[in-house]
Amino acid sequence: MKKLYMIGTFLFFAAIAIAQEPEPDLSDKKQQDIQALKVAFISKELDLTPDEAQKFWPVYNQYERDVDDAAKNNADVIVKEQKVLDVKKKYQGQFGKILGPQRVNRMFGAEGRFRKLLIKALQRQQMKRALRNNRPLRNQ
Repeated sequence: MKKLYMIGTFLFFAAIAIAQEPEPDLSDKKQQDIQALKVAFISKELDLTPDEAQKFWPVYNQYERDVDDAAKNNADVIVKEQKVLDVKKKYQGQFGKILGPQRVNRMFGAEGRFRKLLIKALQRQQMKRALRNNRPLRNQ
């Protein structure tokens, strides 16, 4: 029940964060809002102590930058996915020292769950906008 409440709260705030965006590109403010939601979601999923959070978030932020860099400039999907996987493997040990192996797996899973929830919220918002403006949805 507690998780259901947290997911509902997350979706509510995600919808608010993107509610007024007229274009598909997200503004810096919206990206910051989404990032804050992601931090809260992952913190909750991992049940981080203050000490763990202090150690975890600087490593995670660098990990995210490295994943973004690995994903850039790679037209070949397989090459891009391999580079991202290499970054994940590189950081797995660093995260393990902070969280332990089971919670590292939960972290990687939480990233995927967050992404899915965010996509669903964006799709719902696009649907509401299309219905409100009485026009068909854009192809996805």
